[in-house]
Amino acid sequence: MLKNHLIMMVNAIILIVLGVYGYIISSSPTALIAPGIGLILLVLAIPTKNEKHVAAHIAVALTLITSVTFLIVGIRRGNALVIAMGVITFICFDLYVLNFILRKKRREEAKQTV
Repeated sequence: MLKNHLIMMVNAIILIVLGVYGYIISSSPTALIAPGIGLILLVLAIPTKNEKHVAAHIAVALTLITSVTFLIVGIRRGNALVIAMGVITFICFDLYVLNFILRKKRREEAKQTV
C-alpha cells in the first residue's frame, strides 16, 4: 500500500498540472484554485511523511472538500477537466481512508500479539 504522503504528492502534482493547463486554455483565474490546493497539499505532505497526524487529517479533509466541490462545479458547468480533477482527488481520498483503516488494523493486531 502506498504511503499517504506519496498519494498526497501525486494528487497535488496532478492538481497543479491540470489547473495550470486549464488556466492556459481558458485564461480564467478560477482555474488557479486547483494549483493553489495542490501547493497546500504539497506543503502538508512533508509533516504527513513525518507522522504528524494533524497535518494528515487536515489534508484528508481538504481533499474531500476539494473533490466534492470539483465534482459539483464540473458537472454544473459541463467541464470535463474539472470533473477529472474531482474524480482523481476523490480516488486519492479513498486511498487515504483505506490506508488509515489498514494501519489501524495492523496496530490492533500488533497489540494483540504482545
